[in-house]
Amino acid sequence: MFHKHGKKNGKFSIVTALGKQEAERKFETLLKHLSHPPSFTTVRVNTHLASVQHVKNLLLDELQKQFNGLSVPILQHPDLQDVLLIPVIGPRKNIKKQQCEAIVGAQCGNAVLRGAHVYAPGIVSASKFMKAGDVISVYSDIKGKCKKG
Repeated sequence: MFHKHGKKNGKFSIVTALGKQEAERKFETLLKHLSHPPSFTTVRVNTHLASVQHVKNLLLDELQKQFNGLSVPILQHPDLQDVLLIPVIGPRKNIKKQQCEAIVGAQCGNAVLRGAHVYAPGIVSASKFMKAGDVISVYSDIKGKCKKG
C-alpha cells in the first residue's frame, strides 16, 4: 500500500514521490552519466603502509611503462591528502584495429574504458578463432541490440 510520503510497505518509491515522467527523466540522466567513464581515476593511499609520495612514484613508473613515455600527471586531491587523481586520457584516435574482435555488453565496455580486462561473462559475441591472451579490438554494445554468439 502506498502512503502519501512515497512509501510502499515501508520502502521509498521514487515513482510515487516524483511522478512517472520525472522518475523516467532522472533514470535516463543516470544512465547517460553511467555510460561514460569518469574524468579521473582515484587512488586512496593507505598511509599506514606507504606514503602518498611513494605510491605516486610507483604509479608514475607504471604509467610510464604502459604508455611508452606519454606523460600522465598524477595529482593530489586538494582536500583529501591521501587521495591521488589520475586524469583519464582519451578518447584515443590512433587505435589499430585488430584481426580478432569481441563485442561486449555495456557494463563490460564501461569497465574496459576504465582499464579492466574482458572476461567471458561480459562477452556478447567474439571472433571464432580468438584465444586467451590475444590482443583484440573490443566494441561495446551500448544499446543491447547485438545477438549473442
